[in-house]
Amino acid sequence: MRTTLTLLLAFLADAPALAQELGKPVRLEAAGKAIDTEIGHAYPYVYDFDRDGKRDLLVGQFGGGKMKIYLNLGTNAAPRFGEAAWLEAEGRVVTTPAG
Repeated sequence: MRTTLTLLLAFLADAPALAQELGKPVRLEAAGKAIDTEIGHAYPYVYDFDRDGKRDLLVGQFGGGKMKIYLNLGTNAAPRFGEAAWLEAEGRVVTTPAG
């Protein structure tokens, strides 16, 4: 069962953490398609993984404990995510145990 990932994210560049307000939920897209998980219970995390100054998106899923990374090709104020890739370390797909 595929679950369309709907996220409530705030990409507020320089506001203090306590002063940030979340906006209305938006359906995020990557490479022109809605971001999906193979098996529900998606867990998003925003971080600058490639150290280019732009926050990227990591989406973990319950099924198999795998994670997809979406690099931000836009800006922090107007993110535009590229194609998904499985998060890898030393050439192997990273998984986290569940349960």
